[in-house]
Amino acid sequence: MDRKHQLTDYLSVTRSGNKRVIRKQKERDDGQSTVNRKAKSTSSEQDTKVAVVLQLSPLDELIQFDLDWRFGPCTGITRLERWQRADDLGLAPPKNVKEILVAHHTDSQYQFNLWNSYAI
Repeated sequence: MDRKHQLTDYLSVTRSGNKRVIRKQKERDDGQSTVNRKAKSTSSEQDTKVAVVLQLSPLDELIQFDLDWRFGPCTGITRLERWQRADDLGLAPPKNVKEILVAHHTDSQYQFNLWNSYAI
């Protein structure tokens, strides 16, 4: 009798169960392992991402506010109305968004939300 082939016959077994899986770490010339190098690069990448978030333009911050659903829907109302509604409901909208909106109160690009030009 021929046995039917199973999917696991073609794949390597990766279950470790209670056994420890020991990986060989390649040593670099300076003696640091590749695992440590990856951990260091990850932390520097996170620092870079934080710096990018801090350097958003005011219009980009408003777009992020439009995309954040924690403050309710944004269609049909201005950004300042949405900010005030979220503040009245105790949702703690970002203070810098209100400062941007008050500073640019005459510019429609800042007052109306991201989807204002689309028909509902």
